[in-house]
Amino acid sequence: MKQAMFTALQIVTLLVIATLGHLMALFWYLADKNRWKICERTIYDLPISEEQIRREMKNSLHTPMHAVILAVFLYLGFFRNTSLASFICSGLATAIWAEIWHYGSHRAFHLRALHWIHLEHHKSRLNSPFTAISFSFTEKLIFDIGLLAPLAAVDGLFGLNAFGIAAWYVGYLVINSFSHANFEMKSGDYNRWLGKVLTSTTYHSLHHSRYSGHYGLGTRILDRIFNTEWDDYESLYRRISHEKRPLGKLRERASASSV
Repeated sequence: MKQAMFTALQIVTLLVIATLGHLMALFWYLADKNRWKICERTIYDLPISEEQIRREMKNSLHTPMHAVILAVFLYLGFFRNTSLASFICSGLATAIWAEIWHYGSHRAFHLRALHWIHLEHHKSRLNSPFTAISFSFTEKLIFDIGLLAPLAAVDGLFGLNAFGIAAWYVGYLVINSFSHANFEMKSGDYNRWLGKVLTSTTYHSLHHSRYSGHYGLGTRILDRIFNTEWDDYESLYRRISHEKRPLGKLRERASASSV
């Protein structure tokens, strides 16, 4: 009997990865429209145009590419280890490499010669429920191949687990959606401990509004090492999350008295 190309669990997992970005966008759309409590700490009190929403929804057609490219690697025979240890190690390896790859490629995309790749995403200076799934085809292709090809090379030596990698994708799609919301959900004292290492929605919102800095994916580590973090971030976070005072201009800075 011929073996199936993919197992049922792999198919379900790939479908989750293919659709989760849109489901998260729908969640944020409903939260914003109905003014749920999680949306009470607005980051930028500015309007979002209908043209931006239409453009982002059109670009979101590329989002299932994550699942398609992962499926290609699975079809080629990579990531077949099924042990629990390999699941944990694969998830950790993917998270570490993704942070490095995202920072490096993201910063490179801001160079003049390569910015055309990233331009479509940055047309959104103010984040909407759909900004997290609005990228050019080329950018998604480069990101996914750059993420998975090195992992495939490691797989030849150690044997990685497809579900560990898929678990990272699920976490990425959820966290990336939160990072592109126009609302801060973390507590006012977040930056006293956990926020010293991890990013927030405000953190990435400043990247969009100011068009530079804050290139990290989920942590502040590489931004701090390479001096690409805005020095007024924590002051603005405190204003938004603790004082509940949104920003009124895209390039607004923290006042001298609040730094």
